[in-house]
Amino acid sequence: MNPLAKLSLYLVVVVLVGALLSPPVYWAIHGSLHGVPFHRLFDRTTMIAALVLLWPALRWLGVGSVSELGLSKNSHATRDVVAGLALALLPLALLALGYFGFDVYQLRKTVDWHKIAAILGAVVAVPIVEEALFRGVLLGISVKSIGRWAGVIIVSLLFAVVHFIRQRGEIAEVHWWSGFALLGSVLPGPGEYAETLAGAGNLFVIGLILAAARLRTRSLWLPIGLHAGWILGQQMINLVGRYHVKPSDALLPWVGPNVVSGMVPTGIVPLAALLVTGACVWWYLARAASIASPRLPGGAG
Repeated sequence: MNPLAKLSLYLVVVVLVGALLSPPVYWAIHGSLHGVPFHRLFDRTTMIAALVLLWPALRWLGVGSVSELGLSKNSHATRDVVAGLALALLPLALLALGYFGFDVYQLRKTVDWHKIAAILGAVVAVPIVEEALFRGVLLGISVKSIGRWAGVIIVSLLFAVVHFIRQRGEIAEVHWWSGFALLGSVLPGPGEYAETLAGAGNLFVIGLILAAARLRTRSLWLPIGLHAGWILGQQMINLVGRYHVKPSDALLPWVGPNVVSGMVPTGIVPLAALLVTGACVWWYLARAASIASPRLPGGAG
């Protein structure tokens, strides 16, 4: 079995394990969830399954070290994380000012500041897990198997698609098959195609930026910083404000409602903010390379 087939089987097993375990996990801890919807627990259970199964999957793939995935030690890890946070947050901050200034979003009358802890937990955990899986393992194996460009495109498409496993409506009662029911919600419902395609397109661009950062640095720290900055910025916008354009697609293709549990902004305007971050990442990497390899006197080097 070739490496890509093994990777595909690994992903299928991860999703099946997440679907099977999320209902009993929900029943065991639902009293302490404080209103957390089942689909969020499904996401977290699947994420844990991906981590637990990652090591045996790597052994099955014959990967003995991270260097075989195209990764190496990063002596500037802290700098890259901080730079990623800043380069993701600054365009998002300008986007937020535009949202509130042009009344696309309205400030909430009351803000549930108790959600800060959960947001910070997501800012730390989600980027580490998703970058290790998508840009670490999947991209490393894909680039090695089918080449750089094909690997980047396929992994970025996969990154966009898997984010659309979500619940439509509330689940009144969780049953053993509820995890599998979520898998059927990947496809958009009637009237949601424009918003879904816009969100998937932005997720694809995010995947491309993260892949470029990972390949250029041969490290996951810059992608982790970028990913954390995007989550922090978008979650804070959702915490203090709410999208209130009626109907929700009235401003498309310029601006649309967030999709995937309120995490992914849609439209050309937020896409422009992502492209600004992409350009800044390119500048940062070029500048870091020039500092690391200064020209020698007399024009040599």
